[in-house]
Amino acid sequence: MIILGIDPGTADTGFGVIQWGNPHIKCLDYGSIRTKAGEPMSKRLEKLYDELKPIYSRHKPALVVIERLFFNTNAKTAISVGQARGVVMLLAAQYKVPVVEYTALQAKLAVTGYGRAAKKEVQKKVGEILKMKKKITPDDAADGLAMALCYLAKEQQILYV
Repeated sequence: MIILGIDPGTADTGFGVIQWGNPHIKCLDYGSIRTKAGEPMSKRLEKLYDELKPIYSRHKPALVVIERLFFNTNAKTAISVGQARGVVMLLAAQYKVPVVEYTALQAKLAVTGYGRAAKKEVQKKVGEILKMKKKITPDDAADGLAMALCYLAKEQQILYV
């Protein structure tokens, strides 16, 4: 099963693609899509769409796992993240791929055992789980991979800690 994990954002969207075949987990791809601050939102969302589309085409995920929006105090950030999530979900619908959502807290808890883990801790633990030889950068890419790993922890009862 190929799983695409997404940490959405309009400035930076992290993604990670893993392949799971019980009991093996392998990283196939990861990275981040960055857009320029100050560009019109329509252009930023178009870039996100244009760069995510080949990832869907190349890897043909069976499932997309996306960070669920957690609204706290910054409405502007919440709205832009919501727009990025919309692009991800549109592509999933176009490729007929189901979408599962988890909060960042759930992903951190699944991967590190602590829901308030720092980004660097998540980055390190994801690398260990996937037996990566080099550090996963940027950290938004590690967050995308953590989303995919969270699905395996939640739905397949795989324990990492």
